[in-house]
Amino acid sequence: MRVTVAILAVVVAAVLGRFVWDDIISGEDIPRAVRVDGVPIGNTPRAEAESRLRTLVTADRPVELIWDLGSATAPLAEWGVEIDTDATLDAAAGLRGGVLSRFPRWVAAIVRDRTVDPVWRIDRTTLVAAVERDPTELVVVDSPIELAASGEFVSTEIPPVPIVDIDALAAALLAAATDDSVTTIDVPVRGFEEIEQAQGLAAAANDLTASGLTVIMAGRLDEQEIPASTLREWLVVDGAGSLDDLRFDPERVMATLDDITFDTAPDPADEEASGVRFTIGFDGKVYVVGALPGSRCCAADTADNLMDALRAGSDEPVVVFPDEPPDAKGLAWAESLGIKELVGEFTTNFKPNQTRVINIARIAELTRGAVIEPGETFSVNDYVGRRTTANGFVSAGVIANGTFSSSVGGGISQYATTLFNAAFFAGLDFGQYQSHSIYISRYPYGREATVSFPAPDLQISNTTPYGILLWPTTDEDSITVRLYSTKWVSGEQTGQTERREGAACTRVTTERTRTWVEDGRTEIDTVTARYRPEGIACNGSSTRPTTTTTPVTTTTVPTSVP
Repeated sequence: MRVTVAILAVVVAAVLGRFVWDDIISGEDIPRAVRVDGVPIGNTPRAEAESRLRTLVTADRPVELIWDLGSATAPLAEWGVEIDTDATLDAAAGLRGGVLSRFPRWVAAIVRDRTVDPVWRIDRTTLVAAVERDPTELVVVDSPIELAASGEFVSTEIPPVPIVDIDALAAALLAAATDDSVTTIDVPVRGFEEIEQAQGLAAAANDLTASGLTVIMAGRLDEQEIPASTLREWLVVDGAGSLDDLRFDPERVMATLDDITFDTAPDPADEEASGVRFTIGFDGKVYVVGALPGSRCCAADTADNLMDALRAGSDEPVVVFPDEPPDAKGLAWAESLGIKELVGEFTTNFKPNQTRVINIARIAELTRGAVIEPGETFSVNDYVGRRTTANGFVSAGVIANGTFSSSVGGGISQYATTLFNAAFFAGLDFGQYQSHSIYISRYPYGREATVSFPAPDLQISNTTPYGILLWPTTDEDSITVRLYSTKWVSGEQTGQTERREGAACTRVTTERTRTWVEDGRTEIDTVTARYRPEGIACNGSSTRPTTTTTPVTTTTVPTSVP
């Protein structure tokens, strides 16, 4: 008895060991002893199994197609039937299963093979060509309408013979591939009634395209008229041939739009072409112009968008977006910022023909079009840099150490104050800012800012989910700063207090109440300013320069530019 148990244990161990080695350790994608249509593919890598199937498994059984006036016989492969290797191998690989289920299958495979039926598919192109070639009394129509020399759609000229229903014939051939008893197939036809349907479809296609279409390439302000003749060249018919089956062929659309000068890349010779940027039109609306260098026409959904617009019958131009590299700051990026409406503005006045006006106009020009993205902070000093004559600035009045003087860039604090107030009423947040040390009556009391380089600076922080566009402009006696975005929050002055600071200074605190558009909640914050008399420090001492044999060093003294 013990000997028998020992022998049995040895046999079981040997079998289990062979299973572990054969199926688990050295097992391939396809389990052992599997055949497809007599072709052994067991225990082979998937790539090798696929090669065997493509070479050896063919639909070589002949099937006869029969119709009213004739017939034709050919192997299923010539009718377009072929093995779907991916689906077949998926079925074979699925036999592996879990370890517990594989063991009894592995044991059974020692004495007999496992078979997997091939999965078949139809090559539609081969089928259509075969039907057109062999059954000469049958007709296959790719499209029920065609574009005539007149430039209008007409129904396709169909001879008085049956039209093959290719979809139904394909299904019948696939069924025959899995059923050896099927040797003949009655060719399914769609009949003659589609001639009248095609005539109606041709008329509908002509009506749909008759008025043409107006498009605008995003980044350009000019419109492009697409005539009816071009739309009809784009048009193709899918499916059974109803009005809903009309669509524009994307390749034809792209080729045409490229040919009609939809060149979105800036001209390298054009100094003004700086890629994507914002501009304000004469109508006061925000427009995105230019394009990312290297962009081309058009976005992948252009053909579908144009067809949707045509079906909707809209009189508005359709905006066509270029195809841009992923993560590029191009037109799609610009559109995503939501810069679409005025959210804040402020105007301050000045006397015309002053030297300082040159500087105000210059800094307005340099920052016009600057964008503060969500989460970013705009710094006047970082964006503009040091004010120099080489950059178009001139010498004008400044406030240095509490006294009036002159320096290159003098006067640009009027720009800073105007921007400060536009941001104040737009409800935006501030980083660094500083008021003039001496109050100047052309500015709002306690609600203003000055700048110099490298300090003091004016910083505007964008804590909204939208981009903010700076648009400062000047005329002969004023500067206006407008801020564009999507309305998110607004601000208003709701209070102001002042107190003495030191012997001679006054600190002014201005209260602002901000209101959020989405839910109407409010929040109060403050901005501050500190003023002193000209030439006097807060402690009451004089800051006016005195005559001395030692030159006064002024490089570290903050300078205000009035």
